[in-house]
Amino acid sequence: MLQSWDGTPSGFEGIAAACNDTLLNIEELHKADPKTVGDIVYMLANGEGRLRARSNGKLQTPQRWRVPVLSSGEVSLEDHMASAGRKTFAGQEVRLINLEADGRAHGAFDALHGETTAKAFAERVDHASLETYGHAGPRFVEALMANIGNSRKFQNVIDIFCSDANKKADLSLGDGQVQRVLKRFAIAALAGELATKFNLTGWEPGAAKAAARELFLEWFEAREGTTNQEIATAVQRTKSYVSKHLDRFQTIDTTDHDPVDGWRNKDWLYIRPDRWRVIHGEEDPIEMARLHADGGLLKTQNGGGLQFKMGRNIPGRPRVYAIHASKILGASEA
Repeated sequence: MLQSWDGTPSGFEGIAAACNDTLLNIEELHKADPKTVGDIVYMLANGEGRLRARSNGKLQTPQRWRVPVLSSGEVSLEDHMASAGRKTFAGQEVRLINLEADGRAHGAFDALHGETTAKAFAERVDHASLETYGHAGPRFVEALMANIGNSRKFQNVIDIFCSDANKKADLSLGDGQVQRVLKRFAIAALAGELATKFNLTGWEPGAAKAAARELFLEWFEAREGTTNQEIATAVQRTKSYVSKHLDRFQTIDTTDHDPVDGWRNKDWLYIRPDRWRVIHGEEDPIEMARLHADGGLLKTQNGGGLQFKMGRNIPGRPRVYAIHASKILGASEA
Protein backbone atom coordinates (compact mmCIF):
# COMPACT_ATOMS: atom_id res chain seq x y z
CA MET A 1 0.00 0.00 0.00
CA LEU A 2 3.05 2.29 0.07
CA GLN A 3 3.85 3.90 -3.26
CA SER A 4 6.78 6.02 -4.47
CA TRP A 5 6.64 9.42 -6.14
CA ASP A 6 9.14 8.05 -8.67
CA GLY A 7 6.58 7.43 -11.39
CA THR A 8 4.92 8.83 -14.51
CA PRO A 9 1.51 10.57 -14.74
CA SER A 10 0.04 7.57 -16.59
CA GLY A 11 1.42 5.25 -13.94
CA PHE A 12 -0.25 7.25 -11.19
CA GLU A 13 -3.57 6.98 -13.03
CA GLY A 14 -3.48 3.22 -12.64
CA ILE A 15 -2.34 3.39 -9.02
CA ALA A 16 -5.04 5.90 -8.07
CA ALA A 17 -7.75 3.83 -9.75
CA ALA A 18 -6.53 0.70 -7.95
CA CYS A 19 -6.69 2.55 -4.61
CA ASN A 20 -10.18 3.94 -5.26
CA ASP A 21 -12.12 4.58 -2.03
CA THR A 22 -9.18 3.53 0.17
CA LEU A 23 -5.93 5.50 0.65
CA LEU A 24 -3.09 6.46 -1.67
CA ASN A 25 0.04 6.66 0.46
CA ILE A 26 3.08 8.06 -1.42
CA GLU A 27 6.54 8.57 0.07
CA GLU A 28 9.61 10.68 -0.74
CA LEU A 29 8.28 13.65 -2.70
CA HIS A 30 11.80 14.59 -3.76
CA LYS A 31 11.85 11.50 -6.04
CA ALA A 32 9.07 12.96 -8.19
CA ASP A 33 9.90 14.73 -11.44
CA PRO A 34 9.62 18.42 -10.43
CA LYS A 35 8.46 19.27 -13.95
CA THR A 36 5.40 16.99 -13.84
CA VAL A 37 4.55 16.59 -10.16
CA GLY A 38 2.27 19.64 -10.17
CA ASP A 39 0.15 18.13 -12.93
CA ILE A 40 0.04 14.81 -11.06
CA VAL A 41 -1.23 16.56 -7.94
CA TYR A 42 -4.04 18.17 -9.95
CA MET A 43 -4.91 14.84 -11.59
CA LEU A 44 -4.99 12.86 -8.33
CA ALA A 45 -7.18 15.44 -6.61
CA ASN A 46 -9.53 15.85 -9.57
CA GLY A 47 -10.13 12.10 -9.68
CA GLU A 48 -9.91 11.55 -13.43
CA GLY A 49 -7.21 10.45 -15.84
CA ARG A 50 -6.36 11.88 -19.24
CA LEU A 51 -8.51 11.41 -22.33
CA ARG A 52 -6.92 8.95 -24.75
CA ALA A 53 -7.89 7.55 -28.13
CA ARG A 54 -8.10 3.88 -29.03
CA SER A 55 -6.33 2.52 -32.10
CA ASN A 56 -9.56 2.99 -34.06
CA GLY A 57 -9.70 6.67 -33.12
CA LYS A 58 -12.56 6.38 -30.63
CA LEU A 59 -12.09 7.78 -27.16
CA GLN A 60 -11.28 5.48 -24.29
CA THR A 61 -13.25 5.89 -21.09
CA PRO A 62 -10.86 7.69 -18.72
CA GLN A 63 -10.03 6.07 -15.40
CA ARG A 64 -11.75 7.64 -12.40
CA TRP A 65 -11.18 7.44 -8.67
CA ARG A 66 -11.94 9.02 -5.33
CA VAL A 67 -9.03 8.64 -2.97
CA PRO A 68 -7.32 10.74 -0.29
CA VAL A 69 -3.57 11.21 -0.78
CA LEU A 70 -1.05 11.09 2.06
CA SER A 71 2.46 12.11 1.06
CA SER A 72 5.79 12.35 2.85
CA GLY A 73 9.02 14.06 1.92
CA GLU A 74 11.84 16.27 3.07
CA VAL A 75 10.82 19.11 0.75
CA SER A 76 7.54 20.90 0.17
CA LEU A 77 5.76 20.78 -3.19
CA GLU A 78 6.58 24.47 -3.71
CA ASP A 79 10.32 24.01 -3.08
CA HIS A 80 10.52 20.88 -5.21
CA MET A 81 8.80 22.46 -8.20
CA ALA A 82 10.92 25.59 -7.80
CA SER A 83 14.05 23.44 -8.25
CA ALA A 84 12.95 22.98 -11.89
CA GLY A 85 11.90 26.59 -12.32
CA ARG A 86 8.20 25.76 -11.98
CA LYS A 87 5.78 27.97 -10.09
CA THR A 88 3.31 26.45 -7.64
CA PHE A 89 -0.29 27.52 -8.08
CA ALA A 90 -2.69 27.99 -5.20
CA GLY A 91 -4.86 25.17 -6.53
CA GLN A 92 -1.98 22.73 -6.14
CA GLU A 93 -1.17 23.93 -2.62
CA VAL A 94 -4.71 23.32 -1.39
CA ARG A 95 -4.89 19.92 -3.08
CA LEU A 96 -1.69 18.66 -1.45
CA ILE A 97 -1.67 20.39 1.94
CA ASN A 98 1.79 20.95 3.41
CA LEU A 99 2.11 20.20 7.14
CA GLU A 100 5.44 20.37 8.94
CA ALA A 101 6.01 16.99 10.61
CA ASP A 102 9.11 17.67 12.68
CA GLY A 103 8.09 20.53 14.94
CA ARG A 104 6.25 18.58 17.64
CA ALA A 105 7.38 17.94 21.22
CA HIS A 106 9.31 14.82 20.15
CA GLY A 107 10.16 15.45 16.52
CA ALA A 108 7.13 14.12 14.65
CA PHE A 109 5.32 13.02 17.82
CA ASP A 110 3.47 14.77 20.63
CA ALA A 111 3.84 11.81 23.02
CA LEU A 112 6.03 8.69 23.10
CA HIS A 113 3.54 6.37 24.82
CA GLY A 114 6.04 4.79 27.19
CA GLU A 115 9.11 4.83 24.95
CA THR A 116 12.21 6.83 25.91
CA THR A 117 13.05 8.29 22.49
CA ALA A 118 11.24 9.29 19.33
CA LYS A 119 13.35 6.78 17.39
CA ALA A 120 12.22 3.92 19.63
CA PHE A 121 8.58 4.92 19.30
CA ALA A 122 8.86 5.24 15.51
CA GLU A 123 10.36 1.74 15.32
CA ARG A 124 7.56 0.40 17.51
CA VAL A 125 4.92 1.95 15.24
CA ASP A 126 6.72 0.63 12.15
CA HIS A 127 6.88 -2.89 13.58
CA ALA A 128 3.22 -2.84 14.66
CA SER A 129 2.04 -1.62 11.23
CA LEU A 130 3.90 -4.45 9.50
CA GLU A 131 2.52 -7.03 11.89
CA THR A 132 -1.10 -5.91 12.19
CA TYR A 133 -3.01 -4.05 9.50
CA GLY A 134 -6.23 -4.15 7.48
CA HIS A 135 -8.56 -4.57 10.47
CA ALA A 136 -9.69 -1.09 11.51
CA GLY A 137 -10.72 0.06 8.01
CA PRO A 138 -13.36 -2.60 7.34
CA ARG A 139 -14.61 -2.32 10.93
CA PHE A 140 -14.97 1.44 10.52
CA VAL A 141 -16.90 1.14 7.24
CA GLU A 142 -19.17 -1.52 8.72
CA ALA A 143 -19.96 0.64 11.76
CA LEU A 144 -20.42 3.73 9.61
CA MET A 145 -22.92 1.98 7.35
CA ALA A 146 -24.86 0.87 10.41
CA ASN A 147 -25.13 4.55 11.40
CA ILE A 148 -25.76 6.00 7.95
CA GLY A 149 -29.15 7.28 9.11
CA ASN A 150 -27.27 9.85 11.22
CA SER A 151 -25.87 11.65 8.16
CA ARG A 152 -27.63 14.87 9.14
CA LYS A 153 -25.90 14.75 12.53
CA PHE A 154 -22.58 14.11 10.78
CA GLN A 155 -23.09 17.21 8.62
CA ASN A 156 -23.91 19.20 11.75
CA VAL A 157 -20.58 18.14 13.30
CA ILE A 158 -18.75 19.33 10.18
CA ASP A 159 -20.61 22.66 10.16
CA ILE A 160 -19.88 23.31 13.85
CA PHE A 161 -16.19 22.45 13.41
CA CYS A 162 -15.91 24.90 10.50
CA SER A 163 -17.84 27.61 12.34
CA ASP A 164 -15.64 27.31 15.43
CA ALA A 165 -12.44 27.43 13.37
CA ASN A 166 -13.67 30.44 11.40
CA LYS A 167 -14.31 32.32 14.64
CA LYS A 168 -11.08 31.24 16.34
CA ALA A 169 -8.83 32.20 13.43
CA ASP A 170 -10.99 35.13 12.23
CA LEU A 171 -11.12 33.52 8.78
CA SER A 172 -12.58 35.17 5.71
CA LEU A 173 -15.63 33.28 4.47
CA GLY A 174 -14.81 34.68 1.03
CA ASP A 175 -11.49 32.82 0.88
CA GLY A 176 -12.78 29.77 -0.95
CA GLN A 177 -9.50 27.89 -0.92
CA VAL A 178 -9.09 28.14 2.85
CA GLN A 179 -12.72 27.15 3.41
CA ARG A 180 -12.23 24.15 1.14
CA VAL A 181 -9.21 22.97 3.13
CA LEU A 182 -11.04 23.62 6.41
CA LYS A 183 -13.87 21.32 5.34
CA ARG A 184 -11.38 18.53 4.66
CA PHE A 185 -9.98 18.88 8.18
CA ALA A 186 -13.55 18.88 9.50
CA ILE A 187 -14.25 15.58 7.72
CA ALA A 188 -11.07 14.11 9.21
CA ALA A 189 -12.18 15.28 12.66
CA LEU A 190 -15.58 13.68 12.19
CA ALA A 191 -14.03 10.39 11.03
CA GLY A 192 -11.67 10.36 14.02
CA GLU A 193 -14.46 11.00 16.51
CA LEU A 194 -16.64 8.32 14.91
CA ALA A 195 -13.75 5.83 15.02
CA THR A 196 -13.38 6.58 18.72
CA LYS A 197 -17.11 6.12 19.24
CA PHE A 198 -16.88 2.78 17.40
CA ASN A 199 -14.13 1.67 19.89
CA LEU A 200 -11.43 1.57 17.21
CA THR A 201 -8.90 4.11 18.52
CA GLY A 202 -8.63 4.08 22.30
CA TRP A 203 -8.57 7.90 22.19
CA GLU A 204 -10.50 10.18 24.49
CA PRO A 205 -13.64 11.72 22.95
CA GLY A 206 -12.72 15.08 21.43
CA ALA A 207 -9.06 14.15 20.80
CA ALA A 208 -9.45 13.76 17.03
CA LYS A 209 -11.38 17.01 16.78
CA ALA A 210 -8.75 18.90 18.80
CA ALA A 211 -5.90 17.49 16.69
CA ALA A 212 -7.63 18.36 13.41
CA ARG A 213 -8.32 21.91 14.62
CA GLU A 214 -4.71 22.38 15.76
CA LEU A 215 -3.24 21.13 12.49
CA PHE A 216 -5.59 23.24 10.40
CA LEU A 217 -4.63 26.38 12.32
CA GLU A 218 -0.94 25.54 11.91
CA TRP A 219 -1.43 25.13 8.17
CA PHE A 220 -3.39 28.39 7.96
CA GLU A 221 -0.78 30.37 9.91
CA ALA A 222 2.09 28.92 7.85
CA ARG A 223 0.23 29.85 4.67
CA GLU A 224 -0.26 33.40 5.97
CA GLY A 225 -3.94 33.16 5.18
CA THR A 226 -6.32 36.08 5.14
CA THR A 227 -8.24 37.09 8.27
CA ASN A 228 -11.38 39.19 8.44
CA GLN A 229 -9.47 41.88 10.32
CA GLU A 230 -6.92 42.19 7.51
CA ILE A 231 -9.73 42.55 4.98
CA ALA A 232 -11.54 45.10 7.16
CA THR A 233 -8.39 47.21 7.55
CA ALA A 234 -7.72 47.31 3.80
CA VAL A 235 -11.35 48.01 2.93
CA GLN A 236 -11.59 50.79 5.51
CA ARG A 237 -8.57 52.49 3.93
CA THR A 238 -10.31 52.43 0.54
CA LYS A 239 -13.62 53.58 2.02
CA SER A 240 -12.05 56.50 3.87
CA TYR A 241 -10.40 57.84 0.75
CA VAL A 242 -13.32 57.34 -1.63
CA SER A 243 -15.86 58.84 0.81
CA LYS A 244 -13.81 62.04 0.97
CA HIS A 245 -12.98 62.21 -2.74
CA LEU A 246 -15.99 60.79 -4.56
CA ASP A 247 -16.03 63.90 -6.75
CA ARG A 248 -12.71 62.79 -8.26
CA PHE A 249 -14.45 59.87 -10.00
CA GLN A 250 -16.17 60.60 -13.32
CA THR A 251 -19.64 59.13 -13.76
CA ILE A 252 -19.45 56.79 -16.75
CA ASP A 253 -21.16 57.98 -19.96
CA THR A 254 -21.16 61.61 -18.73
CA THR A 255 -18.75 64.51 -18.96
CA ASP A 256 -19.50 65.88 -15.50
CA HIS A 257 -15.75 66.30 -14.87
CA ASP A 258 -12.41 64.71 -15.71
CA PRO A 259 -11.70 61.25 -14.26
CA VAL A 260 -8.94 62.28 -11.85
CA ASP A 261 -8.92 59.08 -9.80
CA GLY A 262 -11.10 56.89 -12.01
CA TRP A 263 -14.71 56.28 -12.96
CA ARG A 264 -17.91 55.20 -11.29
CA ASN A 265 -21.47 54.06 -11.86
CA LYS A 266 -24.18 53.04 -9.44
CA ASP A 267 -22.59 49.61 -8.83
CA TRP A 268 -18.83 49.97 -9.19
CA LEU A 269 -15.90 52.26 -8.53
CA TYR A 270 -13.08 51.96 -11.06
CA ILE A 271 -9.86 53.16 -9.40
CA ARG A 272 -6.75 53.95 -11.41
CA PRO A 273 -3.70 51.82 -10.36
CA ASP A 274 -1.60 54.93 -9.56
CA ARG A 275 -4.34 56.22 -7.21
CA TRP A 276 -4.75 52.73 -5.71
CA ARG A 277 -1.07 52.82 -4.71
CA VAL A 278 -1.55 56.24 -3.12
CA ILE A 279 -4.63 55.09 -1.19
CA HIS A 280 -2.79 52.13 0.34
CA GLY A 281 0.53 53.88 0.90
CA GLU A 282 3.37 51.54 1.83
CA GLU A 283 1.21 48.41 1.58
CA ASP A 284 1.67 46.07 -1.37
CA PRO A 285 -1.02 47.16 -3.88
CA ILE A 286 -1.44 43.61 -5.23
CA GLU A 287 -1.94 42.23 -1.74
CA MET A 288 -4.48 44.96 -0.98
CA ALA A 289 -6.41 44.03 -4.13
CA ARG A 290 -6.34 40.36 -3.11
CA LEU A 291 -7.78 41.28 0.30
CA HIS A 292 -10.63 43.13 -1.39
CA ALA A 293 -11.19 40.07 -3.59
CA ASP A 294 -11.27 37.79 -0.53
CA GLY A 295 -13.90 40.09 0.92
CA GLY A 296 -16.05 39.79 -2.20
CA LEU A 297 -15.52 43.44 -3.18
CA LEU A 298 -13.37 43.16 -6.30
CA LYS A 299 -14.57 42.60 -9.88
CA THR A 300 -12.15 40.88 -12.25
CA GLN A 301 -12.33 39.44 -15.74
CA ASN A 302 -12.12 35.75 -16.58
CA GLY A 303 -8.57 34.46 -16.42
CA GLY A 304 -7.00 37.83 -15.84
CA GLY A 305 -5.42 38.78 -12.54
CA LEU A 306 -6.83 41.32 -10.13
CA GLN A 307 -7.32 44.27 -12.46
CA PHE A 308 -10.32 45.01 -14.68
CA LYS A 309 -10.13 46.36 -18.24
CA MET A 310 -12.54 49.22 -18.86
CA GLY A 311 -15.08 49.08 -21.68
CA ARG A 312 -14.82 50.63 -25.11
CA ASN A 313 -16.66 53.75 -23.95
CA ILE A 314 -13.55 54.71 -21.95
CA PRO A 315 -10.68 56.03 -24.16
CA GLY A 316 -7.69 53.71 -24.13
CA ARG A 317 -9.59 51.07 -22.11
CA PRO A 318 -7.24 51.37 -19.10
CA ARG A 319 -6.89 48.68 -16.46
CA VAL A 320 -8.26 49.59 -13.05
CA TYR A 321 -9.23 48.11 -9.70
CA ALA A 322 -13.02 47.65 -9.78
CA ILE A 323 -14.50 47.92 -6.28
CA HIS A 324 -18.13 47.24 -5.34
CA ALA A 325 -19.52 50.73 -4.69
CA SER A 326 -22.48 49.97 -2.44
CA LYS A 327 -20.45 47.61 -0.23
CA ILE A 328 -17.80 50.26 0.22
CA LEU A 329 -19.97 53.35 0.55
CA GLY A 330 -23.40 52.02 1.44
CA ALA A 331 -26.38 52.00 -0.92
CA SER A 332 -27.33 55.64 -0.30
CA GLU A 333 -23.88 57.08 -1.08
CA ALA A 334 -23.31 54.85 -4.08
